[in-house]
Formats: sequence, C-alpha cells, structure tokens
Amino acid sequence: MQKQEIESKVCEVVSRVAQFNNDNVVADSDLRDNYGVDSIVLVELLVEIEDIFGITFDSSSLTYETFSTVNSITDYIENVLNS
Repeated sequence: MQKQEIESKVCEVVSRVAQFNNDNVVADSDLRDNYGVDSIVLVELLVEIEDIFGITFDSSSLTYETFSTVNSITDYIENVLNS
C-alpha cells in the first residue's frame, strides 16, 4: 500500500472520529490542538486504524510523537506494513 493511500485512509478516520470535514484535515496539523483529539478520541482512532489496516500498535509506539499528526501516524503504519 502506498503512503498516499494510507494517508487518505487515516484522514478519513480522523475526520469521522473527530467529527471534522475530511477536506479540512491537514496531514501535518497537530491532532490535539487543531482537531480536539483527546485521550478518548485517540483510543477510538487507534482501534479504527488497527481494524482498517490489520495491524496492532506496539505498546512502545503509543506516544504523543506517533499520534501527533496524520503524517506521523501514516509513517508508523507504512513502516509496520513494509516490515
């Protein structure tokens, strides 16, 4: 799966879970500051992403850095899928 396709799917999930218009989700914007993603929304986001991509997040990856932007989530998913 190509990075752009992963990013698009992550944007769709963020849009749905955080209740934002998908066209307004910017890949390098901070999810917490710009889209109101709190710990509860983050858990919903994590579960949906695991389901969509068939992956499981390693406990060491559950950091703010991994989940700070769509880009950081996309990079993590791309690394997991390509390993």
